[in-house]
Order: sequence, then C-alpha cells, then structure tokens
Amino acid sequence: MIIETVTGVDISDEVLQRYFKNLVNQFFKILPMKEKEEETLDVYLRTLQVELLGCKNLIVVLNSDPRILSLVNILQFLIDSPTCSIREVRREVFHAISICNKMRSLYCNKEVSG
Repeated sequence: MIIETVTGVDISDEVLQRYFKNLVNQFFKILPMKEKEEETLDVYLRTLQVELLGCKNLIVVLNSDPRILSLVNILQFLIDSPTCSIREVRREVFHAISICNKMRSLYCNKEVSG
C-alpha cells in the first residue's frame, strides 16, 4: 500500500508502520523523563507535538483523522500541567500509545519487524 502525502512524494506502508512504532517509543520515553524530573521534558513534549502536527499536515489520510488531534491534546495537557502526578502522566502516555497502535492497525497492512 502506498500512502499519499501533500508533497506528492508517496511513502510506503512499511515506512508508516515503522513511524508508528517509533511514535510509541517516543511517547513511552516521556515516563522515565518525568520520573527523573528531567529539565528537558517540556522541550521534548513540545518537539513531539510539533512533529505530530507536521505529520498530520503531510500525510493526507491523517489530515482528517481525529486521533492525531487526540495525541496533540495529550501532549498539550502534559505541557500545561508540569506538576501533574507520575500516575497521570503514565495514564496519558499509555492512552497515547494505545491510539498510536490503533492508527498503525488501521493504516498499515502488515507487521514490519525492527
């Protein structure tokens, strides 16, 4: 399956599959950063949010998928709530991971190793 982009340069199903897997890892990385109270967490969250907004605008099929907005909103909550508990962060991170996995299942035809 070929995924259409607004630039006219299509990407393969395999590339999108790997992207969603990487996105899961990027969300998961938030947990240890919060637990260790890393000073760079805010920048990391904002960078991930910008990436998602770019992805939404680049990949045609994702432009109308409300789940991308859910991911952006989860990040916005974490940005706006730096004093929220680790329990809240864990809940939101795993919610985001679930959304990423659902999107991967919806848009990607086959499982890719690695």
